[in-house]
Amino acid sequence: MDKVVQHFGKGEVIIPEGGVGDRVYRILNGEVLICKKNEQGRMIPITKLETGEIFGEMYLFESSGARSASVIASTDVKVEVFFEEEIQQELTNTSPELRQMLGAFTKRLQNTTGNFASLFREKMIVELPDGTMKVTDNR
Repeated sequence: MDKVVQHFGKGEVIIPEGGVGDRVYRILNGEVLICKKNEQGRMIPITKLETGEIFGEMYLFESSGARSASVIASTDVKVEVFFEEEIQQELTNTSPELRQMLGAFTKRLQNTTGNFASLFREKMIVELPDGTMKVTDNR
C-alpha cells in the first residue's frame, strides 16, 4: 500500500474524543497535544507529542473502538496514516498474550489520563509563549 500523508494546521482537531477510530498516525513533522475533557467539559492537555511519535492507537484495544482523547495540532503538522486493516493484519501475527498485555496497558493508561483530567476542576493548563506549560486557577 502506498504511503498516505496528511497535513493539519495549527489548532486543527485531528482526532475528536469519543469518535470512532479507524487509523493511527505517525508524526513526520510538527507537534500535537493529546487532550482529555474533564467533568466540566474543558479540554485538559495531557501531553505533547513530537516528530517520530505515534498517536491514535488506543482505540485498537477499546471494545467500542472509541477514541479516548482528542488530538489537536499545536503546530502545523505532517503525519503518515496507517489504516486499521494494515494494523489488524500486523496484530494477528502477534501472540494472544502480547495482545492481552497491550490491552491491559491501554486500559490503565486510559484510566490514568481520565483521573488526571478530573483533577483539573479548578485548575487549567496554559501554554506560555516559550512553549512551557503553567498550571493556573480556572477563573
